[in-house]
Amino acid sequence: MKGKPKDACHNFVRVLAKDAASEVLVCGTNAFQPMCRQYDREKYGEYRQILEFSGLGISPYDPSHNSTFLRDGDVLYAGTVSDFSGADPLIHRRNVSKLLELGIRTERNDVKFLNEPQFAGSFKDEKYVYLWFREQAAELDSCSRAIYSRVARLCRSDMGGPRPYSNEWTSFVKARLNCSVPGDYPFYFDQIEAIAPPVSGRYSAKDENARLVYAVFRSPLAGVSASAICAFDLTQITKVFSKSSYRSQANSRSPWTPAHDDMLSKHRPGTCVKDSRTLSEEAVAFVRSSPLADDAVHNYFGAPLSIHSGSDHFTQIAVDAQVRALDGRYYDVVFVGTSGGNVFKLVNLAGAAAKTGNPSYHVYTLRVTNEPIRNMMLYEGKPRGSPYSDALQNFLIVVSDRSVVRIPASKCSMFASCVQCVSLRDPHCAWDIERGKCTNIDQQPGHFEQDIVEGRGTQLCADPFRFANSLGEIPIADQPRFSHQDAPLTLSLTSKTNNCSCAEKSVEMCASGGSSSSEISSESTVSTLSEQSSVIAVCTTIGILSILIGFFAGSFYSRCVPSLKSKGSARSLSSPTPQPVYNGTPLVRPCAMPSGLINAYESTSKFSTFVPRPQSPISLQVEEMGTPQSRVAWGTSTLPKDYRVKQMYL
Repeated sequence: MKGKPKDACHNFVRVLAKDAASEVLVCGTNAFQPMCRQYDREKYGEYRQILEFSGLGISPYDPSHNSTFLRDGDVLYAGTVSDFSGADPLIHRRNVSKLLELGIRTERNDVKFLNEPQFAGSFKDEKYVYLWFREQAAELDSCSRAIYSRVARLCRSDMGGPRPYSNEWTSFVKARLNCSVPGDYPFYFDQIEAIAPPVSGRYSAKDENARLVYAVFRSPLAGVSASAICAFDLTQITKVFSKSSYRSQANSRSPWTPAHDDMLSKHRPGTCVKDSRTLSEEAVAFVRSSPLADDAVHNYFGAPLSIHSGSDHFTQIAVDAQVRALDGRYYDVVFVGTSGGNVFKLVNLAGAAAKTGNPSYHVYTLRVTNEPIRNMMLYEGKPRGSPYSDALQNFLIVVSDRSVVRIPASKCSMFASCVQCVSLRDPHCAWDIERGKCTNIDQQPGHFEQDIVEGRGTQLCADPFRFANSLGEIPIADQPRFSHQDAPLTLSLTSKTNNCSCAEKSVEMCASGGSSSSEISSESTVSTLSEQSSVIAVCTTIGILSILIGFFAGSFYSRCVPSLKSKGSARSLSSPTPQPVYNGTPLVRPCAMPSGLINAYESTSKFSTFVPRPQSPISLQVEEMGTPQSRVAWGTSTLPKDYRVKQMYL
């Protein structure tokens, strides 16, 4: 394709939707000619193509365009672009079983609906379809230019309007998403990147049941480089669309003004009706001119749960909701993928009303890949080598451009001591007192130690006879784990097919709080006690030998070297002093200084090969006199500092 890179002229799959256990719809860019195919799974696992049609309005032309899709039986919703240049964005609904129908779409070439959108995700409930995206804010004056994040809502019962609006939405409405650090001058995170499927629970912060959508945002690239996590309540979204006034614009040059109350009382935008084709032309014209709600949807917790600064932006998010801990609270465990290939595991403390100054806690970071993470999902599957045939474990599927990795949702077995396990503050993990190991508390009953709020490992583990929590005394409620119903396939890191060979993926883990890190396998085991004893014995022997060798060498040096120095002292007095050189440039020694001035050259040691480590994690060390080099002194950590979560709170 002329003017396009060669790598873009492949078939990038952008839609993979299952209708039933045997049917799969696949749509891709197809070298800038979008195409869709329907496959049926036969008896022995083979897939047979049963249908092929154009993917126009379903899949983008260019793989760089962000799109989203949602399948509802034979109906497919898609947020994408419908032309080669990407100048015609649309939200499109089409019946894939009736190819002659054009479907319903947003109005063409109207920035009131969509203005250069980048879609982040979509889902449905019993009545509505929700689409999340960012776009150029058309409501600003002509001299301003900014990107806002939006949530759009459509009625599933929308059948289009009367002629000439039979192929256009009559229920489309949208509102701004407010993810910001509150204050007199709020700091906004206006660019949404991804959402997690809605999760339900009772959040003690407001003592109410809520259905939340977690999302990751980033600040504009031209400003402070930072990312944030915010959550939004679907009940509040419904309230905004049903109670807020709506903005309208008379023409492209006029300002946006609130719509008249008398029109809102008769024709409220976003209202679902039994048959939208019977609406009056006046009603359709009004709702089409006023799709933007005047009120914004605010963050459920008031402030971002976590803020991460640096170039490693948040790109994806998945949530294991309402994990019950031994303290009786329910915690949302959040997994966040980044542009650097990392996965952050965090715990939402604000939702459980934990008495702490921080709304979340960073458990650890997993180094999964060197590429940006494009998708993540949680599912329940059988662990490899499990002695229990019916045992299920939570796994995280991480997708990048060139890899698919399965990672256990918890890494309890990697922490060998009670202090490490309790200090981890992971709701999935607790210290098993009877077995003496850190384990997943969902796997088996027993007596455990755990502290999510403070992580007091040193205090709780000091007294072995202290009363411990027992799972037998605290009944665990049946909390359904999030399962991706559209893709129940269990992926294995060691599986092999005719076209793909997937070896075991090794990931790196860095615990928070300055804990030491180690390179671990995604399903590794802890070393045995005999192996650790052998290592200790070898290290002890080496240490004793080093002491003996140093003693004899020092005795020899103290006897022989003084006699050699006395012989060469006269010769050294007449030899010229070598002039110090730094980075190829001679350093001139200053002249005699007046008594009132300080000689900086004399106040510090010259050209020392060791520089005392400063308080910051970066230090400089001169390896050679002529070629100074810088080196990052990062202790035992396996990750750069940018990969650590930095949180900002009011």
